Amino acid sequence: MKATELVSMWGSLDNTRLTSKQVSFRLPVHVAAKIAALCDLYPTKTRTQIVGDLLSSALGDVEKALPAFKGERWGSATDDNGGPLFMTVGPMADFRHRTNVHYVAFEKELGMDEPAPFYPGDLIWEEG
Repeated sequence: MKATELVSMWGSLDNTRLTSKQVSFRLPVHVAAKIAALCDLYPTKTRTQIVGDLLSSALGDVEKALPAFKGERWGSATDDNGGPLFMTVGPMADFRHRTNVHYVAFEKELGMDEPAPFYPGDLIWEEG
């Protein structure tokens, strides 16, 4: 999600599931002031929703910026042109793997017996 999409999203319904435990941290004063201003502008959204949406948007940007590299060949599969496919390795792949570990744990805390990972399947390297 891009930050530019947040304003339109804040005008719609929210069905976000929250973690079972509260997370608490302190913010720089200027960040807290900007969040409070957004809460004033969008009074139908809670501070939790606004902070969650902002973090989600920023995390999406960070994930896209994480380095990724071509790893080992991914089985005998081929792309549309018949070329070999490769696994993606590096910080981006590690981030997705660790996200899946934590996501499954959080879902189990919420009562899911066999939760699916957040990122299904392998991350395949794409040339170009």
